[in-house]
Amino acid sequence: DWPLAYGQLNPPRWYLIENIRTEHGHRLVAAVVAMATIVLGLRIRRFERRPWVRKMGAAAVGLVALQALAGGLRVLRLSIDLAMVHGWLAQMFFALVVAIATVTAPGWHQGQAAVSSRIGRIAAAALVVVTSQLVAGLLVRHLSANQGSLATAGVFHLHVVLAAVILWLTVHMKRIVGREGRSAPIILPIRALPPLVSLQMGLGIASFAIVENMAFDRQANFLESWLPTMHVAAGAAILALCVTVAIRAFASSTAAAKAQRPPHR
Repeated sequence: DWPLAYGQLNPPRWYLIENIRTEHGHRLVAAVVAMATIVLGLRIRRFERRPWVRKMGAAAVGLVALQALAGGLRVLRLSIDLAMVHGWLAQMFFALVVAIATVTAPGWHQGQAAVSSRIGRIAAAALVVVTSQLVAGLLVRHLSANQGSLATAGVFHLHVVLAAVILWLTVHMKRIVGREGRSAPIILPIRALPPLVSLQMGLGIASFAIVENMAFDRQANFLESWLPTMHVAAGAAILALCVTVAIRAFASSTAAAKAQRPPHR
């Protein structure tokens, strides 16, 4: 990334050493994830009878392969655009695996508790906004940070506004659940979302304070490395909970609609 981000053709030795070490570790973890995904896809194909779940398993295998291809091309071409695609595909793959884990959980076949239609609509809206927030975060991370102050970047302002919208949606959903009372499989992730979003916003503020005044002529220190990383990890956790809530809410509304249909004669 050095030549593209900092305009230098000869990066310092410490950067090359750290970059090689990080890239190698990244590839080892990616290889383990790819092998685990292949095993998951094979087991779904063997033991799962629902066609749509079998398709999800096949999609996970295909997506992890596409993610690996994007990662390889990103390294070979030193492309910031491919870096953003690579990061976005990683989040979508993670969301798909969370969805698979949700619909194959032991309690999934025991029926879906009734969920307010308002919760379903808010959960769907939250999932859309969180996905949009991931795109805005990628733009902030890979583009705006190399173009001067984040405080003057429009995409950074969008990132902040979307964070506030996500917090409002999750708090509103929690209030509805608190008034109406719901079953544990969906109420636990709904209750966990507002504090997690608040933590995410705190990490975002801390990351901004660190990165805004960061010097790029040396190796990043502990806080400069880990605060943005924890910010990204918290965002992935929010995505996972939103996926779980949206799927369970959709399954509940689908089950309720089937129950209201008159029996066929």
